[in-house]
Amino acid sequence: MLNGFVTKTRQGASALVKAVSKSGSEPERAAFVAAAGAHVCASLMGVSKVKTLSKPTLMPLLAGRVLRSSCGSLEKGLGLVGLASGWVGDLVLMKPDSLPKGAAGFAFNHAAYIALLLRRGARPSAVRAGIRAVPLLGAAGFAAIREPKMLPIVLGYGGLLATTSMLADDSKLHDSSNLASFGMGHGGNLFLISDAVLFARELFLEDGTVAAQFADGAVMGTYTIAQLLLVDGLFSD
Repeated sequence: MLNGFVTKTRQGASALVKAVSKSGSEPERAAFVAAAGAHVCASLMGVSKVKTLSKPTLMPLLAGRVLRSSCGSLEKGLGLVGLASGWVGDLVLMKPDSLPKGAAGFAFNHAAYIALLLRRGARPSAVRAGIRAVPLLGAAGFAAIREPKMLPIVLGYGGLLATTSMLADDSKLHDSSNLASFGMGHGGNLFLISDAVLFARELFLEDGTVAAQFADGAVMGTYTIAQLLLVDGLFSD
């Protein structure tokens, strides 16, 4: 089990290094990496102006990989709709107390990813579903106690998020000739971690505190890597 974990971690790290290294041949990818790095640093330091300028650029820049790919028009369309929905979610979440509306945008993002993963041959698994049900039920329990109005969001959006993570982690997607295919599972899992931290930040942390800034940086760091790995895996040539 430990060897398997180490192997998967090494494969995910290699997929990320490969994804970033493509910046030399894809200018929009280089811009995405720079914007993501700037936003994470700004989040950690609480520099709101840099966050405001960088966040709206992320998903449009990542769409360059979709447009460059040799995938069919249906798959490209799903990818662009998914990223556009994520972009809307990003913009909405820049406003205070906007988590419910932001989740609606990302719900469409995940619906597109789920459709693409199913088309690639990913299938559900009771084991993978059960692993992801644990944090989902835990979040639902916290929401029911601390913020009952968020419970439908946790269960509805959280269910889509968990499904993306479960499908992306299907080993049937792995292609030994395509390193990016090994990054998709990590992308789905990082998306799950990112939103779990965001949920905890909304429930337990006050704006402007060091803890909140650290959480914001963690959210954006895991989120941007997740999106990059998922898009790279789904639209690699």
